[in-house]
Amino acid sequence: QQQEPLVFSNQFACPICNHSIADLEPKLFSFNSPTGACATCDGLGKHHFFDPKKIIPNPQKSLEEGAILGWTPDNAFYFDLISSLAKHFKFSLSTPFSKLSKTIQDKILFGTTEKIDFDASSGFGYQKKYTSTFEGIVNNFDRRYKNSDSDSVKEDLHKYISYKVCESCNGKRLNESARNVFIQDFSLPDVV
Repeated sequence: QQQEPLVFSNQFACPICNHSIADLEPKLFSFNSPTGACATCDGLGKHHFFDPKKIIPNPQKSLEEGAILGWTPDNAFYFDLISSLAKHFKFSLSTPFSKLSKTIQDKILFGTTEKIDFDASSGFGYQKKYTSTFEGIVNNFDRRYKNSDSDSVKEDLHKYISYKVCESCNGKRLNESARNVFIQDFSLPDVV
């Protein structure tokens, strides 16, 4: 009985699509190595994001009542930003967050591409007027978290973080090349 020929490639190429990868070395199969780790999640299998449900734990509150902690009338600078946003898009700061339209909620959380006239106070009597896009609460938290050298700022912002499975590797932690090396019908993450 004649068997199917077994095809090997000295270029580590797929016989079907002809895609090739670098030499098969142990570090390619380690998520602890930059060679093998998923580039999207750095080999963690998940990544963090600022969760709107944690940022606004009580959507029945209005922005005036403190729906977003730290963006209340007590913090003049941030509240002035929200007030300018409300003036531009014609919504009330006394309306419960859950009653605002989805479009307005998204502008508050994720920012605008449209430029807005801001009239912001420093809290020390200094007024600043400028025109700019609004970065959004989520993007503001993310930028401050990434750029801050202060452990207390990072610790304060960390309470708004949630984790989700990496979409690129589906939680398998390895890059595409490592995930597509098979032993019979099983990839290395499947075997592990």
